[in-house]
Amino acid sequence: MTTLLIVVFAFFGLLMLLGWAVNTNMARNQAKQDAAVAELKERFGEGDYYYSLSGPRCIGIAWGRDQLILGSDVASATALPLSDVRSADIEIDGVEVTTSRSTTSTNRGSQLAGGLVGGVLLGPAGALVGGLTGGSTTTGKAVGQRKIKSVKLVIRVADRVAPLRTHVFFDHPHGEGYEAIHPMLQPELEKAAHYHALLTGVIEDRVSGSAATSAAPIQSGSAA
Repeated sequence: MTTLLIVVFAFFGLLMLLGWAVNTNMARNQAKQDAAVAELKERFGEGDYYYSLSGPRCIGIAWGRDQLILGSDVASATALPLSDVRSADIEIDGVEVTTSRSTTSTNRGSQLAGGLVGGVLLGPAGALVGGLTGGSTTTGKAVGQRKIKSVKLVIRVADRVAPLRTHVFFDHPHGEGYEAIHPMLQPELEKAAHYHALLTGVIEDRVSGSAATSAAPIQSGSAA
């Protein structure tokens, strides 16, 4: 009986130690991310920034300066005028995925059913993954368990020398990848959907503004 108690206490002690180590590592990583975001704000002003430790890589939008921020790290981050952004597409395992309020589509055609089921399961992340599965028989479980190896945001800009800028949110070239619900992958899917939505909104606002300006009546001068 005494031996059993020792084994039980040792087991729970090991679990507690493991939990402490995991929490400590998470806190350390969060501190690094917070410091990187603070540095980006100091360089480019207030905005919406994200720093990934896996790259490391950073992306953001400096709203006060109307700039898109991209870089492999904070030190190398550069700014592009938002007015130069022409399009933004998410690529999951090399397949373009675009979401709207009601549909999810890929370069293989409409994937409405999968996108809606995925959206119910995982929110924006699930909608992206669901768009890859498609079909009326897609289930939430199938969406969540789909293996993914890469998630990228491909941005087309007004630059004849380098018209494409790619931000890699997740890249796992070896093995079969991770499930969409994996804690290492799901946040990256959500961030990809987030920045895709922001850039899409910027483009739509610019197009709407241009259309409104073009449609405005020309004021004629008063007669002498």
